[in-house]
Amino acid sequence: MMMHDSRSRRLRPVVALCALALTACSSESAGPPEDRLCKVPAGSPEEKSLHTVLRADTFRTDWHQPRDARFVEKVEENLRNLADPAAMYTVTGCSYVPKGQVGIGRATIDFEWVPLDAAKKDPAYKRKDPADKEPRTYRLNGATGVSNDVFTSLYVSCLLPGELKESSKRVLLRTNAAFTVNLGPVHDHGTQDQQMDFVYRMTRKATEVLGCENKPLEKDPAVKPVASQGSAS
Repeated sequence: MMMHDSRSRRLRPVVALCALALTACSSESAGPPEDRLCKVPAGSPEEKSLHTVLRADTFRTDWHQPRDARFVEKVEENLRNLADPAAMYTVTGCSYVPKGQVGIGRATIDFEWVPLDAAKKDPAYKRKDPADKEPRTYRLNGATGVSNDVFTSLYVSCLLPGELKESSKRVLLRTNAAFTVNLGPVHDHGTQDQQMDFVYRMTRKATEVLGCENKPLEKDPAVKPVASQGSAS
């Protein structure tokens, strides 16, 4: 009996260490989810905006970049090719399709790096009046957005850590979204604002996944087109 008790006492530390190791491994594997970029949680502001711009109560998600790590890898690879624009490419992100949709109608999002002055060169940047049925321009917590009935873009500074910091200072991260469900006659042009709200929130998720040190877009957007672009420089 004493021999059995002695062996039990010797085994307890080993069992404890094994249990601790399993807990650590379990905790590590339970880190941030790997599909934050494209996932639209039920009841979230992103979902509410998406229902509006898709004009649908239900939708499915097509995962072009199903893992955040792969998305980060591609975006960082582009930035490393900054000196060779021909080697840079658009990183396809997410696609949302109304359930039961026939044809190409969907909302798609992709990302790319662009020069610092790219927003001012965007054809949608200069327009006449926010009441016009032409592209609208937005100023959103340091970011610039442009939107028409079908296409929406948002330009934001994203300063990456480490070796890519200096390169990331020379560009903006641009989110491009296409809402092809809106093709054809459109009478509710206020949908442009909903599109911009959705793109802002999805861009915020992208900057979080990328680990932008300047933490852009932390605040929720107050989406309202600017009054006039006639004097914009």
